[in-house]
Amino acid sequence: MTRSITVFSLLCLAVFFPLAASAASVPPAEMNARIAAASDLLDAMGGRQSIVDQISKVIPLQMRALRVQFPTMTEETQRIVEQSMREEMSVGVNELLTQMAAAWARRFSAEDMRQIATFHRSAAGQRLRRQQEELQREISEIGRNWGAEIGRRIQERLQQQLNKPSTTYTS
Repeated sequence: MTRSITVFSLLCLAVFFPLAASAASVPPAEMNARIAAASDLLDAMGGRQSIVDQISKVIPLQMRALRVQFPTMTEETQRIVEQSMREEMSVGVNELLTQMAAAWARRFSAEDMRQIATFHRSAAGQRLRRQQEELQREISEIGRNWGAEIGRRIQERLQQQLNKPSTTYTS
């Protein structure tokens, strides 16, 4: 998992938090302040660069998949498809960031987001961003190992139960 994927995932996590207030109950001036604070927060979290980095990694993967799916695709068609992907995704970055900012704005106050942005601009917040990829890999490995250990223990218990002599007697 790359840092950009991780940061992108963090940006999208806001979708899963319960709504702090519905957008309909927030006055327009407050919503505008929230959107501005959310945009600044995304900037503090490196949102734009993360998305651009992700695009740079996704396009080659998509092109490889297309070449496998359409092995007779000409070099010219490949060039056109790749160029179209790059242009469309690049143009769409602002739209994506706007939608992400709206998701944050529906859930957090402008002050909350300013505080979160301040953290992300702090030395600790920047260190978190630098360590996020490695930390996520390590946490994922811990989770996989834990799951494997639980699976092993369940299998042992099941085997013990199956190997026990029956406690019912026939006469």
